[in-house]
Amino acid sequence: MDKFRVKVIQATPNPQQVMWLAMHQDYSEDLVWDERDRAPDETKAGENVIKYLLAGERGHYGPLEHPQITFNVGFFPHSMMQQIRTHRVGISFDVQCLAGNTEITFVNASGEKQPLKIANLYELRNQSSLINFSSEDLSHLKLRVLNEKTKEFETSQIKDVICSGTQPVYHLTLEDGKTLDCTTHHQLLTDQGWQRMENAVGLTLDSNGEVVTTEKDCYLLCNGMAVLEQKSCEKTESKLKAHPVKVVKVEYLGLQTTYDLEVAEPWHNFVANGIVVHNSFRYTGRRILDVAEGKRDVEEVFYLRPVGDYTNRQGKRYSYTDEQRNADLEWCREACKRYGQRIEQGVAEEHARGIIPFDARQHFVMSCNARSLMHLLDLRWKKDAQLEAQKFCELLFEHFEQWTPQLAEWYQQTRAKKAKLAP
Repeated sequence: MDKFRVKVIQATPNPQQVMWLAMHQDYSEDLVWDERDRAPDETKAGENVIKYLLAGERGHYGPLEHPQITFNVGFFPHSMMQQIRTHRVGISFDVQCLAGNTEITFVNASGEKQPLKIANLYELRNQSSLINFSSEDLSHLKLRVLNEKTKEFETSQIKDVICSGTQPVYHLTLEDGKTLDCTTHHQLLTDQGWQRMENAVGLTLDSNGEVVTTEKDCYLLCNGMAVLEQKSCEKTESKLKAHPVKVVKVEYLGLQTTYDLEVAEPWHNFVANGIVVHNSFRYTGRRILDVAEGKRDVEEVFYLRPVGDYTNRQGKRYSYTDEQRNADLEWCREACKRYGQRIEQGVAEEHARGIIPFDARQHFVMSCNARSLMHLLDLRWKKDAQLEAQKFCELLFEHFEQWTPQLAEWYQQTRAKKAKLAP
């Protein structure tokens, strides 16, 4: 379990003040926005939330739903992730998508731009019987991508087009007139690096998904002007470089069918409506093949419990010995080799992975609010919960304490490990 990691990507600042303002609004005829500068400090706000909402199990948890926190979870076994996904309440796993009318920039043989809508690309993908449809159906076109080191545009190939279903879509308008319709989770390349759209612009939404505020100045990297570079005394070469453009407006469009691309390495990005965006990552088996080829240790990729004495949920005791564990490690290696054989035979990765041991280590991004975070701890910090899930909750709670100290202290004293489910 020493490899397990939980890190905070983004969190609502002053979360207990946010809870206090939401609580205060429930009992005030005045607009709490006008009183926000007179709100109690973070510590006092937390104490008031506990005193007036939570003490005595009053069950009025609504104000706790407003502050949001996003975790990056890494190296946990697949079985633990499945438990979290199955039992989550108010917890989301990120899906990044673009609207169907988004124009993807291709470059033809003469170097001219040729935009194609992503929805049309998806239709073309469905009409093709090829796994890598770009090799023939779009062989005359190259996808424009950005070299993230030099900030110069290059070309690459599409590996796949994905339909991500119906999602809430937002319309971004840039200072130079460019626009982009995407979900809040789509990653955009800013002058500060890759950021999810909602974080890049500091997006605050109401309960209907409408935009309340955008609190940050955000500059997205876009198609740039050609720059002449002197390569020698005889040759001058033109390079197209990216340049930042400010986002001036964000509007909610409603629910739309959304799509994304998978792009060939090394640059996992593409140009959408003239703006550099991240591609969707699909399942790949490189790390499995690395184990088969001896390039990566098996325990970097698969999780096995330490040797020791254990008890199951029925109270039966058993031992997991060195001999058993070594045999299981060898079984994982052999499964990786079998996986590699299937890939060489042309079997798709999502098909071949069925023979991989279940507890491959997983990384994921998880978003929740203070209420749903407590509910997750209620479910998975019980004494009879899966051991790996208990460890996950311990790591979560460390961040909970740093984020909302008074609320976390109240939780630890009144609810922790007692399986008292939050309403």
